[in-house]
Amino acid sequence: MLLSEARCDCLWVIKSIEAGMRLFNRLASMGICEGTVIKVIRNSPGGPVIIEAGGSRFAIGRGMAIKIVVEKAV
Repeated sequence: MLLSEARCDCLWVIKSIEAGMRLFNRLASMGICEGTVIKVIRNSPGGPVIIEAGGSRFAIGRGMAIKIVVEKAV
């Protein structure tokens, strides 16, 4: 499932980031990489996806969110 499709108030694990090195490095600098557990705070259509990772909140644009593959954490 893509991050842009993820439901709110659930924990998700990032499985892969299907993007170029520039976006990959940008996300990594925020602590968002494969294996990271995140919580989706808000995911409204047409706006950014607000996530929480490592105790910090980030706004991820739709263009970025469609390149991040997530799986529900167990």
